[in-house]
Amino acid sequence: MTKTAPAIIVAAVTVAAVLTTQTIVHHCRASNSSEGSQGQGQVKLAPPEAAEATQAARSFLEANGNGDWDTVAKFWPSNTPKGKRFEDVFTDQNKELVSGMQIVNLGTPYKENRNSWIMVPYEVRFKSGGTQKNNLRIGKGVDGHWTWQGGF
Repeated sequence: MTKTAPAIIVAAVTVAAVLTTQTIVHHCRASNSSEGSQGQGQVKLAPPEAAEATQAARSFLEANGNGDWDTVAKFWPSNTPKGKRFEDVFTDQNKELVSGMQIVNLGTPYKENRNSWIMVPYEVRFKSGGTQKNNLRIGKGVDGHWTWQGGF
């Protein structure tokens, strides 16, 4: 093989992987949007489940704002891969960023489809004065334990 052959092979495999990923994402989105749901592809939660999800999101966000890292760590999924664990993500720099933040608003929790995680819209204000709006993705395990799955 020539010196350029490995580079050509890597490029071809990369292009194939990107095209395959785009196709899968497109098909997943198309099938999710065709499910029986409310609003813009959203599934409304029963009031008790919505209230519980809102309280879990509030607890997680307040623990971040208060610098209560033991509580924040309890929301961390136990099966996360190395590099995505609490101590890997919540570095001193990230802790400094979220310490002192306050919840401005928690929206109505929903699911993107029947089998998705619960999304809780929120807005927070950082001690620097800046605000951020996002969806907090949380879920409740069979053991009743709430976990954070992203979206901060």
